[in-house]
Amino acid sequence: MTYKTDEIWEDKWVNTTCGVCYCGCGAKVRVVNGVPVKIEGIKESTMGGANAGLCGKGTAGLMYYHDPNRIKKPLLRTNPEKGIGVDPKWKEIEWDEALDIIATRMKKIMEDDPNKILFTNQTMRASDGPHNHPYFYAQAFGVKNNGNFIIGGGSLHCGNACHMLGGLIHGAWSIAPDWRYTKYVLKWGSSKGTGSGHSAMTNARLRADAVRRGIKEIVFDPMGNFAGGKATEWVAILPGTDTAVGLAIANYIVNIRGEMDEIYLKAKTNFPYLIKDDGTYMRHVESKKPLIFDSREGKVKEYDDKSLAFEDCALDGEYEYEGEKVRPCFVPFKEHLKQYTIEWAADVSTVPAAKILEVAKGWLDNAQIGSTITLEGKTYPYRPVSSVTFRGSQGHSNGIHQVAAIDLMSQLVGAEDVPGGTLGWPAIRRAYPGGNYEQTCTVGTDGVIVPSVFYSHDPWPVHAPSYPATNMGCVDLWTHCTLSHIPYVEEMEYIHEKLGMKSKPEMIFGISANFVISNSDWATAVKNFKDCFVVQLDLWVNETDQAIGDIILPDVSYLEKDCWSSEIDAFFFSGSPSHEDWYVHMQQPVAKPVGESRFFMDVYIDIANRVGVLDKFNAKLNSYYGVQDPELQIKPGEVLTWKQIGERFLKWVYGKDADKVQKQGYATWNKAIDDVYWRWNIDTRCPVYMEYLIHDKRGMKKIFDEVGFDLWMDWDQYTPLPTWFWPESHKDLDNEFDLIAFSYRDILHTNNTTFQNPYIDEVSKMCPYTFTITLNTTMAKQRGLKDGDIIWIENKYGVKENGIVKTMEAQSPKVVGIAGQGGLWADGRPIAKGKGANFCKLLPAKFRYFDPVAGNMETAVAVKIYKD
Repeated sequence: MTYKTDEIWEDKWVNTTCGVCYCGCGAKVRVVNGVPVKIEGIKESTMGGANAGLCGKGTAGLMYYHDPNRIKKPLLRTNPEKGIGVDPKWKEIEWDEALDIIATRMKKIMEDDPNKILFTNQTMRASDGPHNHPYFYAQAFGVKNNGNFIIGGGSLHCGNACHMLGGLIHGAWSIAPDWRYTKYVLKWGSSKGTGSGHSAMTNARLRADAVRRGIKEIVFDPMGNFAGGKATEWVAILPGTDTAVGLAIANYIVNIRGEMDEIYLKAKTNFPYLIKDDGTYMRHVESKKPLIFDSREGKVKEYDDKSLAFEDCALDGEYEYEGEKVRPCFVPFKEHLKQYTIEWAADVSTVPAAKILEVAKGWLDNAQIGSTITLEGKTYPYRPVSSVTFRGSQGHSNGIHQVAAIDLMSQLVGAEDVPGGTLGWPAIRRAYPGGNYEQTCTVGTDGVIVPSVFYSHDPWPVHAPSYPATNMGCVDLWTHCTLSHIPYVEEMEYIHEKLGMKSKPEMIFGISANFVISNSDWATAVKNFKDCFVVQLDLWVNETDQAIGDIILPDVSYLEKDCWSSEIDAFFFSGSPSHEDWYVHMQQPVAKPVGESRFFMDVYIDIANRVGVLDKFNAKLNSYYGVQDPELQIKPGEVLTWKQIGERFLKWVYGKDADKVQKQGYATWNKAIDDVYWRWNIDTRCPVYMEYLIHDKRGMKKIFDEVGFDLWMDWDQYTPLPTWFWPESHKDLDNEFDLIAFSYRDILHTNNTTFQNPYIDEVSKMCPYTFTITLNTTMAKQRGLKDGDIIWIENKYGVKENGIVKTMEAQSPKVVGIAGQGGLWADGRPIAKGKGANFCKLLPAKFRYFDPVAGNMETAVAVKIYKD
C-alpha cells in the first residue's frame, strides 16, 4: 500500500501474536493510518522460525482484517427449515436483541438441565484467544466436565490418543524431537518441523538447524510430500499400520538384540510392577501401592520404598506375595512382543522387511545407551534418538495402540525427556521473575505424572466408569476422551438412551467450529444437531452456520483483538519445546474492530452476566491463575471486560514488570535446563504397561451388560500391552472398495478457514496438490487415469466426493490422498467456495469407526474410484 508522505499521519509497528493457526508465533504488524499493511515475525523471539520468521499463512493474515465478506452485524435465521442447501434467509439484528434472545433461551434451559447446552471450541482459536477458559465458562453454567463440548476435526481427527498418552508419559499435550541434540528421528504421520503441527515455525527453525548439523530423519507416511518430501528418507506405509512396524522394532530391541536401557526401565517405567494372573497390579495390603521385587534383598516392597535402589528393581522372575504368585509386568510384555516379527510387519504395512530391519538397527546403534552429556555444568543421560507421532498415525480406530507402539521405542532405550530424545512440550513453567503464576506437574497415584495444565480434563488419575451418563459425550464411561466422540455418531440417541442420558441437546453456543463438515458424514452431523438452537461467533458465515445456525455473531479477527491471556497457559501447547528462553506473547489490537464485531470473550462475559453465572466464571478465573492478592481478584458482582481483567491479572503474573510487558507485547525470561530435561529429576514412572485399561474394561462392561448396550465395540483394545489391531477402514476393503483414502495437512492451510484468504488461495492454485486428489502414478495409469481427470471417490455407504486427479510417484499405490478440508460451499465465503475436495464427508459416522478407548475417529476409509 502506497501513501503520499503528507497523507500519512501514523506509521507504527505493533507487537502481537499470529492467529492464523494454533501455533501462536510472535508477530508484529505495520499500521499506517490505522490500517494494518504488513505482518512480520518478532526477530528476537523464540516463538517462530529463523529470526522469528512467519510462515506464508502468517504473513497473509492481513486478509482476515481486509476481507469484505466479514460479518459486520449479528445475523438471525428467519427460515425455520435447516439443512445443507437451505437458504437461512438471514436478517441483521442489533446486538442487544441478539444477546437477549440468547440469554433468555439459556436461562430457560438451565432451569431444566444445563446439560442440554452444548459448547463449542476449536483449535484455530488456541493462539487466537484464551485456551482453557471456554471449559471454565461451561462449568459456570453447570456443565461438570468436558462431555458437552463439540469441536471441529481438531480433536477427533488429530488429538485424543496422542494427547492421552502425551499427558500420561510427558505431562504434556504433545511431543517433539529434541532437535538440538538428536541424531536419528523417526516420524510417523507427523509433520512437526516441516510446516505444521504444534509450534510449527519454532519446530521448523529447530529442525532446519538439526538438518544442517546432519541428523537422519526417516518419515513413515502414505505419501512423500510435505513431511516425507523433506526427510532424509521417506518410507511408504499404509494408513493405520504404524503399530505393526513399531512393535516389530520393539521386538527386535528386546528379543533379538536384547539391548535396552535397563536402568531407565527399572527406574522410570512401571515395568517392574508386580502383576497377578489377571494382569492387574498386586498392591500392598495397607497402602494399596503397586509392588516391586527387590532383587538385592529378595523381598517385595512398595514401588516408592526409599530403601529400594533402581538397579535392584526386578524385571523378570516369579515371586509370591500374600500367598499369590506374582511377576513383573515386563515378563508378559517381553513374551507378547515375540509374535511381532519383522516379516509379519512387512506383510501388514507394505514396508519391506529389509527396511524395517535397517531402521531398527539404526535406532539402536544411534541410541547410545549408557552415554551421558554435560550441559550447563549438569550431566544427563544422552539418547540422541526420537520417535514422534501425531495426527496421521493416531487418527484411527486403533489409535491408542498406534501411539503406544511408537512411544515404546523411546521407552526401551530411555529416550524420554532427556537430551537428544523425545520431549514433551515443557511440563514445567516457572514463574516470571517477580511474578506469581507458575505451573509445575505433580506425581499422582502409582507414580504417574499429573500435568499442571491440560485441556478439557486431566488424564490422571483415571476416574472409574460410572452410570448414568451426566453429559452428551458420556465421558462418565469413556474416561480417556479429551473430547468425546459420542455427539457425532449415528447412534447417538441409542447410546444416550442406554446410558441414562435423558437430556437432549437443545442449544449450541460458542466460538465458531465448522463441525458439520469437518468431522465425518455430513448428513449425520445435520441430523444430530439441526434441532438445536445454534449460536456461533464467527468472522464469516461458514458451512455449519449456513446449514443449522440460528444466530451468528460477528467476532473480531486476531488483528483487532485485545487478549492478554493468549499464551500465558499455552506453554505446553505452543511454546518452544527446546531449551531456549521463554517468550510469551500477548494479542494486541492493531486496528479497530470491523463493523460491529466484538471479541468473543467479552460476549461470553456479557451473556454470563445476563444469565446470572458471571460470579461463578470469575471465581474460576481467580482460582485458575491462583490470584491471592485481594486487590487483583475479580470480586463478586463485578462486571469487567476481558481487557480490564487482564490489567489486574497481568500484575499477578508479571509483578512489577506488568506495564513493561504490556507495552512491549510479550514477556521473556530464562527457561531452566532442568525444566526441559526433567525426567530424572522428578520421581515419576511412565505407565507403559497400561494396567488401568483392565479396570476400565471391567467397569464399562458391567454397566453395558446391565443396560443391554449391544453396539459392537472392540473390547480387546482394553489391554495393557501395546497390541496390533486392524483399523476398521482396512476391514472394509474388498475387490470393489480396494483403496484406502486418507487426508493430510497442507502446509498452506489451517483447517478450512484459510481457504477464504485470497493470498493463500492464489498460492494454492500454484500448488499441484492443494485442490486435487492424489494417486500413485503407476496405479493411476493401470486404471486409465491421468492428471486433470475428474474422478469420484465413493465409500461403502454410498457417500461420494469428486475432484481433479494429480498423480505422483511418492505415494503408496494402495491409497488416495486429499489435502485439508476443501469442498466448501458456504455463500459467505466466496473465495473458498468450490475449491478442492472434502475428505471428511467420506468418513462413516458409525460408532464402530471410533477408537473404543480414546474416542478418536478412524480417519481413513475404504473407497472405490471411477471417472466422472
